[in-house]
Amino acid sequence: MQKNTKQYEIIEQGNERILIVEGKEYKTYYSRKIIDAIIDRKGIDITPLYFPKKKQRSIYMDPLFKLLNEISTELRVLEVGCSCGHVTEYLNDQRSVKEIYTYDVDKAFVDITRIKIDELNLHKVKSIRHLTNQTTQSLPYESNFFDLVVVQAVVEHLPYENRYIYVDEYYRILKVNGIIGFWETPNRYFPYEGHSVGLPFIEIIPPQIAYIYARLFRGKMRKVSFPEFVRAGSGWRNSSYYELLPKTHMIEIQDVSYEFGYKSKSKLIRAISKVFNVPDAFFTRSLNVVFKKIKDYE
Repeated sequence: MQKNTKQYEIIEQGNERILIVEGKEYKTYYSRKIIDAIIDRKGIDITPLYFPKKKQRSIYMDPLFKLLNEISTELRVLEVGCSCGHVTEYLNDQRSVKEIYTYDVDKAFVDITRIKIDELNLHKVKSIRHLTNQTTQSLPYESNFFDLVVVQAVVEHLPYENRYIYVDEYYRILKVNGIIGFWETPNRYFPYEGHSVGLPFIEIIPPQIAYIYARLFRGKMRKVSFPEFVRAGSGWRNSSYYELLPKTHMIEIQDVSYEFGYKSKSKLIRAISKVFNVPDAFFTRSLNVVFKKIKDYE
């Protein structure tokens, strides 16, 4: 729980609520119950940032669903990590989606999303679970069960040493010819780590040296202990394109990012990628990629 010291007020205005924090107004269609729950979990300073998250996160998935909404109406979707349900809301709006399954390791987030299911009529949600970190290493879903797996801003927060176990589960439960998308995943090999600590090259430095580096150049890190710095869930080591691929399952996948409109906006990155015949994502700040499961050999 976050301790709230600032004064705030919630005002009803028709179908909207206005959260007023120290004179600043933030409009939302969320109910007072949802707003209070977010405040309890994230604190009053962070809560307004959650109001526009559905729109902000949807920008990344719009290219995928622009095509999927034209060719399908029967998709069974897994959303990895529902957080406060902003992506869940977006998925429920998509014509191509028939069923949504989701989970999170944070019970407060699960509870908030459950409120949204009732209040916002997210009728396509068939299951929302609160799972432990251990359970997410062996997800409670059948193999080859989902048509689409959505993984947004998650992989960088998985335990660094064994995150392949979690990622492999996403591929196990994905159907042959199914699609898996990874979005907003900070790229470890981009020179500047702007997701967590905010220092150049820290994500590729050994942890003990990285800790000293962070304490020297980031005052906010001086009160952080080394165990806290490297604990499971800390995001400063980011991810790599390689870590988004299956490691222990004998399956064949194909990068279909270009097919769904995910190309770098940088002409330089596109040119370098073409020279080396590699995906644009090798050089981008964030990994926004889509893979198709072609064949399962097991």
